[in-house]
Amino acid sequence: MAREVSEYERSVIGGILVRPSAMAECVSAGVTAAWFESDEWSLMWSALAEFWRRGDIESVTPDNAKVEAERLSRLKGEKRVAAGLTSSAIELAIEDAAVASSMAGTIVLLRNLWIERAFKKALNAEPALRDHYDYAAGLVEMRGRIDKILSGVVDNKKISARAILDDLMGEYREAHKMRVAADGPRDLKWTPGIKMPWPKMTEFMNGLRAGLHVVAARPSVGKTAFAVNLMHFWCDTGVKVLFCSLDMPRLEVLRRMLAEKSRVSARKAAFSPTGYDLDAMDKHAAAIAGWPLTIVETHDVDELRTMCMVEKSAGRLDVLVVDYLQLLRARALGREDAVEYARISYVSDTLKRVANDLHIPVVALAQLNREVAKQDAAGRAPGLADLRGSGSIEQDAFTVTVLHRDTAVVDKWRGGDFQGVRRLIPGACLNPAYKYNADDIDPIWWILVKAQNGPTGKLPFVVRKKYFAWMLGDWEAEAETKTVGYGSTQRVVADNSRKFERVHSDWRHDPIEEALAAQAALISDSDDVANFDD
Repeated sequence: MAREVSEYERSVIGGILVRPSAMAECVSAGVTAAWFESDEWSLMWSALAEFWRRGDIESVTPDNAKVEAERLSRLKGEKRVAAGLTSSAIELAIEDAAVASSMAGTIVLLRNLWIERAFKKALNAEPALRDHYDYAAGLVEMRGRIDKILSGVVDNKKISARAILDDLMGEYREAHKMRVAADGPRDLKWTPGIKMPWPKMTEFMNGLRAGLHVVAARPSVGKTAFAVNLMHFWCDTGVKVLFCSLDMPRLEVLRRMLAEKSRVSARKAAFSPTGYDLDAMDKHAAAIAGWPLTIVETHDVDELRTMCMVEKSAGRLDVLVVDYLQLLRARALGREDAVEYARISYVSDTLKRVANDLHIPVVALAQLNREVAKQDAAGRAPGLADLRGSGSIEQDAFTVTVLHRDTAVVDKWRGGDFQGVRRLIPGACLNPAYKYNADDIDPIWWILVKAQNGPTGKLPFVVRKKYFAWMLGDWEAEAETKTVGYGSTQRVVADNSRKFERVHSDWRHDPIEEALAAQAALISDSDDVANFDD
C-alpha cells in the first residue's frame, strides 16, 4: 500500500509543479497536508500552500518550491524531512503526473486512501469497537458520505410523481418540437438519449439512455475494437467519455484508436511505416489528443464510482465505458471479493447505481461463458444465459448486446468461396492476380438480446481487423436457405454471407468508401431516414 500511496502523492505534487493552476482544484477538493502519508510530500504540499496563501502560486517552479520547503523545514526543525526532496524525487513526481489520468481522479484516489488511514486509526483507538465493527461496510458508508459533500450531490430520496411527469412530458414535447412541429427543426434523425454511430442501431435502442448497457462476447471477437468505434463517434460529436481500461494498457488502447482513425495498421506502423503513413498518423494523433476523452485504469469499482461523481460534477462526463466488467474488483467486500459471484454482483449493482444516480449511460463490456463455443457447433447464437459470472448482470442491465462471429460464413470464405466479399477489398476486383486473405475481415453479428424500452434484434457488421474498424453490413439482404442432413437430423440452415458482402457508408466518410462504391460494395446512407412513425 505504501508504494500506491506514494504514487498518488507524487502525482498530485507533480501535477501542481507542471501546471500551478491545478492548485485551485486541490484547494476546492479540500486537500490538506494530512492527506499525505509521507513526511516529504506533506512538507512539499505545505510549501505549495504557502505560495497559494500569498497569491503567488503561478510563479511556482520545482526549484523555488524546493527552496520554500527547505525554509519551512528549518522553521519546524525538520531538516531531515527536506533532505528527502531531492531533484530526482521531484523529477519522478513530474513523471507520475504525466501518466496520471487526471488531477481530479488522482485527488479522489489520494483522498480515499487518507480516509482509510483515518478510519483504521479511529478503530485501533477503540479495540472493543474494532472487534465488533464491519470495517468494509463502514468504509463504504464513509466514502459515500464524503463523496456527496465534495461533489455537491444532494441525497434527496423523496420526489413527487408530478416532478417526474414534468420531466417526462418535457422529453415528449422536445420530440414533438424536433420532429413534428411546423416551426421546429424537423430533424427526422433526432432521437432521445445519445446517438449510436449507426442510425439503424440508434433506432433499435431508441438512443443510448441512462442505465447500464452490457456488451458481451468471447475473447478475440472484438469487444474493445467495438468500444473504440463507439468512442470515436461520440468524441467526434462532442460527447464526453470516461474510459476505464482494464483489459489492456492505455498505450494499446490508443494504438487501436490511432489505427482505426488513420487507417494505418498497427503492425505496419510498428515495422514499416511510410512517410505518408507517418503524416496520416501525426494528423490523426493530433485529432485524438483533442477528444473529450479521459482514460483511467482503476480496478476498484468504488474508486471508479467516486471518479465518475467528480467528473460529472465538473461537467466532464456524458458516458462511462468499462473494459471489462468482470475485471473490476470490490475492495469493500473484503475476503468475499475473491468469490466471483459476490464480486460481480456487487460490481454490476454499483455500475447500475452510477448510471442511475448520475443519469448517464454506462457501457460495460463483459465476457461470455466457454459454452458458447459448443453452441457454435450446434448453430445457436449466445444469449442472456451465457453471461459469465453472475445472473445479476442480466438483472441490472438496461440493455444487453452480444457480439458473435458467424462461423458458418467464416468457414465458407476460408473454403475458397469468397467472390462476393472480394468487393470489400479495394483493388481486389480490379486485379485478377490479387489473392484475398479471408483472415483480414470478420463477419460479426451485433445481437440485442435484452432491451427494456423496445424490441430486440440483430445487425451484421464487417470488421476490418487490421484497423479495428466496424462497418455496418447489408442488414436488408435476404439470407439463402438450404436443407442439410437426413432423416431425424435434417434441418434448414441459413446462409447469411450476402449480408456481409456490402457495407453502409457512415459518419467517418472514410476515403475507402470511394473504392468500395466503385466495386458496388457500398450502400449510401445519405438519404436514409429511419422510420419511427409507429
